[in-house]
Amino acid sequence: MQYISFYKDRLPFKPKSNVVIYFDVMGVGRKYYTRVIERYYPLIVNEFRRGGLEFCYLPKIAHDMDLEKIYHYFNPQAGPNDHIPHISLYEDRDLLEYIVKDYNQWQLSPGLIQYMGDEFDKEDTYTFAYTPLEDFESSPIELVKLYVEHHGVHDDIFETMESEVCCGESAVCLDDMPSPVSAKSLSTEASSFKVPRYSGKANRRCIEPISEEADVEMMMSEVQKLVERLRQSGVGEIALQRLFKPTQELSRIHVRYGRIFLPDYNNMEIKMHPLSKAIYLLYLRHPEGIMFSYLPDYRRELLHLYGLISGRDSLEDIRRSIDDVTDPTRNSINEKCSRIKQAFLREFDDSIARNYYITGERGEAKKILLPREMVTWDMPD
Repeated sequence: MQYISFYKDRLPFKPKSNVVIYFDVMGVGRKYYTRVIERYYPLIVNEFRRGGLEFCYLPKIAHDMDLEKIYHYFNPQAGPNDHIPHISLYEDRDLLEYIVKDYNQWQLSPGLIQYMGDEFDKEDTYTFAYTPLEDFESSPIELVKLYVEHHGVHDDIFETMESEVCCGESAVCLDDMPSPVSAKSLSTEASSFKVPRYSGKANRRCIEPISEEADVEMMMSEVQKLVERLRQSGVGEIALQRLFKPTQELSRIHVRYGRIFLPDYNNMEIKMHPLSKAIYLLYLRHPEGIMFSYLPDYRRELLHLYGLISGRDSLEDIRRSIDDVTDPTRNSINEKCSRIKQAFLREFDDSIARNYYITGERGEAKKILLPREMVTWDMPD
């Protein structure tokens, strides 16, 4: 196995070990490997996901960009007629400036790179496993088979796929390929395809329970998922920073009869479930912040807010919900804060959203950073 190291203080993103990135900084693989990957893209993406891996092929992602949506995600104050920059996100060569200096860039043939994890890091570098594609047989599924089998999933589907690609009457000639399926439909299929991660030995599949992080991921907006995939590709994060610089303008908040509006972001409404919204309004009313362990002291105020906006008739149900979320022995408050954070991240980038959601270090008072002179209220006491 070969390795590539990237400087930590230069690389503009924190890599994840479950992301496999197609890597072609010299651009020599566009004639062959690009055609193969695009032809079998849905199969490759889905089979990687069976092994708990995300395949990142930037040309496909960049081709499916909705630039207007991404631009407004980073610039929510922009109007519908604002000029959207014309860009190209596919610039693998940008990664060259982050590779350690003693590596010969001319040795970098097309391949796959995957972050090895914190335990393989050095003090100033991230370590990636590098697998040149020239090491594989001609089958385009060979690279998937090697990676996925390494992660404990073996399946007859490999034999079927390889026979379709390489053998018999159903063989496909790579020099005479039909036009690829619509890139947009492939992207939609790949982004919506949800497979549980498998662990354990080859013939023993253990489905891990859905974590809170996975639950939040299922609530992510389409553009949010796209931006996250771009960030994990590396090149995409560089392009996002260069071309979609987040706005520095914060919007005011207007709370109107329990609804939350951002007037300076085209009067955008931030939608949440009633209990999450009641918690958010509680923190909005307390700029000094509130430690989670002190929430029982705010039950009466939270009960009042929840009663105003919930529309629930049963006082007992309301009290039970408030008791759960203010109980320091339960995880309910953390779950609600995750949902509050996600409500803002669905609408705009975290560089903006962190000013609006509830945040704070462990053991300290949690608070909303937005200055309170930017908050106006229009609801009964």
